[in-house]
Amino acid sequence: MRKLTVSFFILGVLAGFLVLGQGIPVCAQEPIKIGAIYDFVGGCHMYSETGVKGIKIALEEINAKGGILGRKVEYIVRDTEGKVDVAVREVKDLILREKVNFLIGPCSSGTGLAMQVVHSEYKVLRISPIANTEGQTVDKFSPYFVQVVPNTYMEAVAATRYLHKKVPKAKKFCTIGPDYEFGRREETAFADEIKRLVPDAEIVYQAWPKLGEKDFTAFITAIMAKKPDAVHGSLFGGDLVSFTKQAAPYGFFQKTPFIALYDFPVLLALGPDAPEGTFGFGRGCFFMDPNPKMMEFVEKYKKATGEYPDGWAVQNYDAVYLLKAAIDKAKTTDTEAVIKAIEGMPFEGLRQQFSIRALDHMGTVPCYQGTIAKDPKYPFKIWTDLSRVPGDQVIRPEASVREIWKKTGVVR
Repeated sequence: MRKLTVSFFILGVLAGFLVLGQGIPVCAQEPIKIGAIYDFVGGCHMYSETGVKGIKIALEEINAKGGILGRKVEYIVRDTEGKVDVAVREVKDLILREKVNFLIGPCSSGTGLAMQVVHSEYKVLRISPIANTEGQTVDKFSPYFVQVVPNTYMEAVAATRYLHKKVPKAKKFCTIGPDYEFGRREETAFADEIKRLVPDAEIVYQAWPKLGEKDFTAFITAIMAKKPDAVHGSLFGGDLVSFTKQAAPYGFFQKTPFIALYDFPVLLALGPDAPEGTFGFGRGCFFMDPNPKMMEFVEKYKKATGEYPDGWAVQNYDAVYLLKAAIDKAKTTDTEAVIKAIEGMPFEGLRQQFSIRALDHMGTVPCYQGTIAKDPKYPFKIWTDLSRVPGDQVIRPEASVREIWKKTGVVR
């Protein structure tokens, strides 16, 4: 009996070592851990909430099919509260105490730049599906960072071209953007692009409300007093909802061609008050790219949440599957191997195919624009005259990136 027991024990150990060819007994396989670090506050709250829903759905699918490399994938959610010091504290805790393998997030460009210093020091890879300052991939480049949301340069260039197409004779412009990293960069990129398209263009006024501004009256009246031919905005979320409701009584949208981040959450929040005929730009809400894979995700998301997916859920879902594809390709969760695998790797996501540029780890993800309109298929307004601009058409040229790196001291 003793010999038989020992034989079964040895057979069991040998079987464990053969599982998935990993050389480790299946019972000893540790889960792969992802830290989902987001800003559940202000205008970022709704984006962070739906972003985490996208992560959850992706991981449930992956785990149901055996995980990644035969390992279950877990995620731990942390809140930065929109504060740089909290972001630094939480990302350190995720790395040192929770021992996460990878990070996804945040929403705010400000907290994203702060945590980039920390996770780069500890050589932990982070993927950003929402925070989109170009500083993450250019000025403050780190090999331990990948961006799958169009950055401020790409987004502003694409939106500016759409605005110019819609109002080709416009020469006199105003801008309005939140007074922090994201807004400043978007409006700088707009100014550069509109002057390239219209050499004699003039920006007669720039409004810089603080993030979370409650009263936009002074900015609205100042813009209208300038009588611009068109206005470029980078307001988003709750700020754009407040601005729109406060600007409507002034006849702003009837008198002034305007473009801003009128994505699905904003359109839903505005309901019947969403200004038809006004232009919007976005990053991949379901109606912006109704390809078969996207529409299949719509049904999954609706079944899981009872809602339609916005671009933030879409981008986070893509981020998880991009990470899975890189790990599968590398055949390991080793950070350096995953980074090597992800560079230049083509990826077929919900927004169709894109790749991660090896130079700066910027995804050649598409940018979307359209015009707010009713659609009989939905109980809310979406866009008509859809435009999908492939990322490689608006991404900053590599020579330009290298030139900036020379000035900022980035070594690549």
